[in-house]
Amino acid sequence: MNQPITPTPPLVTVIIPAYNYALYLPQAIESVKNQTLNNWECIIVDDGSTDNTKDIAQKYTNTDNRIKYHYKNNGGLSSARNLGLKLSQGKYVLFLDADDYIQKQNIQHLSSFLEQKNEDCAVFGMFYKFFDDNTPNHPWYNDFNYQTGLQQDFFQRLLNQNSLPPCAPMSPLNIIKKHNIYFDENLTSYEDWDFWLRLCKKCNFYYQPADNAAAMVRFHSGSMSTNTWRMETNQLKVRLKIKNTLTQKSDIYTNNNKIESSAKTLLYNIADTLQQGQKKLADQKFQQLTEIYNTKKITILNKNFLKNNPSLFRRTVWIIWERIKNIIKKK
Repeated sequence: MNQPITPTPPLVTVIIPAYNYALYLPQAIESVKNQTLNNWECIIVDDGSTDNTKDIAQKYTNTDNRIKYHYKNNGGLSSARNLGLKLSQGKYVLFLDADDYIQKQNIQHLSSFLEQKNEDCAVFGMFYKFFDDNTPNHPWYNDFNYQTGLQQDFFQRLLNQNSLPPCAPMSPLNIIKKHNIYFDENLTSYEDWDFWLRLCKKCNFYYQPADNAAAMVRFHSGSMSTNTWRMETNQLKVRLKIKNTLTQKSDIYTNNNKIESSAKTLLYNIADTLQQGQKKLADQKFQQLTEIYNTKKITILNKNFLKNNPSLFRRTVWIIWERIKNIIKKK
């Protein structure tokens, strides 16, 4: 009697979270289908879309059994990626947002490197910004001056600046699951940065550029990165989250300075909102900020006479921050 054939697990799992991006989803999926390496699975996680995301996805699942579709109630990008991780069968995992794509040799190039290294490591190659308005592609990786090979002190580098888009690195799934490194579902942006900060504590990161193997990150008016308030509040959450885990004085100093910078930026955002006559929205933002970072330098500004005079509110923010900074320096 013949034994049933056990399917060979895919080498790489590509996770595509999708929420109302049916317009862009085909390009993302096609970029996976067109890879020079075929041993992959692609998991599309529909995060409660109300457009025709399901119809688009099922056109692909009907013709390629490597592509799988899963629907879930809307819970945000982090929860969609986490479901994808739980369903993944690959040895390595790549996160590809539904409005981005990867060049043809991306999966082969990155997975071959990981297979040859045979160690606990992640790898990323070149990554570009691309635009919908015919603006030339921007070699985003150049902005961070990455040098080929092992990234020394990578945690410190990431702590200083979020310098990796979600779709750039390929990561070992066993390390992610072994150390329970999932996306923080309380974050609505910078969740990938928080993820890399935790993952790089458990494995090395390498930069290995190659032609036709880049990750392509779309920038458009609907991108989350255009929402300053959301981005800054979530950056503040991440920095406060890791604050008590830092042990090196230089890391603590860097992180504390960044916390102060984010809080000050958010207060100036509130001042601009007041200047525009949107006092109710300013109050909501102020409440959100104090819930995230309840420090006297912020709560002292919660005065009606300040909020009724936006220019005075703005000047007070600057004075408080500069005076306290000078006091700290003198100590």
